[in-house]
Amino acid sequence: MIKPTNFLNVARPSRIRKTMGHVVSSLVPNRCWRNRVRAIFQFGIWRTLATFWREGRETFPYYFSIAAIIRDEGRYLREWIEYHQMVGAEKFYIYDNQSTDNTRQILKPYIDAGIVEYHYVVGDGIQHAVNLFAARRAAHETKWLAVIDLDEFIMPMRDATVPQFLRQMNPRIAQIFIRWCLYGSSGHVARPRGLVTQNYKYRKHDNSDQANKMIVNPRMVVSCPSAHTFSVIGRSVDETGRSVTPSPVIPGIPQDIIRINHYRCKSWADSQEKHIKGDATFGRDYVRYTRADFDRYDTNDVRDDSMDKYADQLRRRCGID
Repeated sequence: MIKPTNFLNVARPSRIRKTMGHVVSSLVPNRCWRNRVRAIFQFGIWRTLATFWREGRETFPYYFSIAAIIRDEGRYLREWIEYHQMVGAEKFYIYDNQSTDNTRQILKPYIDAGIVEYHYVVGDGIQHAVNLFAARRAAHETKWLAVIDLDEFIMPMRDATVPQFLRQMNPRIAQIFIRWCLYGSSGHVARPRGLVTQNYKYRKHDNSDQANKMIVNPRMVVSCPSAHTFSVIGRSVDETGRSVTPSPVIPGIPQDIIRINHYRCKSWADSQEKHIKGDATFGRDYVRYTRADFDRYDTNDVRDDSMDKYADQLRRRCGID
């Protein structure tokens, strides 16, 4: 019997700090600064100053780690973990939301090796709360934490690894937004055998309207209002280091340096399986991955072979001939 992790046991701003944050920030005309001022008041001014003073002086066991909440993703876990290890991830914080497949069995070698920290979490529509818990949990262990899903693969476009990209950023940056690059079904109705990154090579041509995910400094996190952004005390930037206002969809974020390949559709069979599982953010009863939804995101405008450079090594690591 697996004992569930109490992810709700996380310190949150007091009502007084929340009220002060909203009152003071309402006087700030710039939206980007208004968000930061609100976050700083909720976090605590002295705590904020101490956090910025320590940043850049502390060392951590890991430089770049990844957190994800999952449900019945066993068949995709190995490729996702092995790929992200190839691009520099050292630690994975996996929050298993009541999976009934072979998730635990697939993860066991990684858990035993200390690569995966496994948490079993119970509840419906809990993604925001789990993301906040993950940031708090990782704050004393890793410099940077990406919070993504199992259908998302972080792909450095210019650098060999994600840490190489991150080391070019100011260490006091709080949050880096990376835009989705949306992949379609490549015409697959049934689920094909093999790697996701090789089976689905057709994507949307213009991704400027797509959502973003984030790599965050977990010590600067105040709250998690969305699966696509944290509330933070420091600067939020895009891949170039340009300051941006935190939002689930930020216009104008480029994809020349780093991007997230989002395999949202996969095959029609995969989409129907997701429909049955429900949604990690809105719960099991949330209607998603319908035929209309699938057709909307099944964009196969251009062929993209950029993941081929990882293919041979990834096959070997996943035990695929």
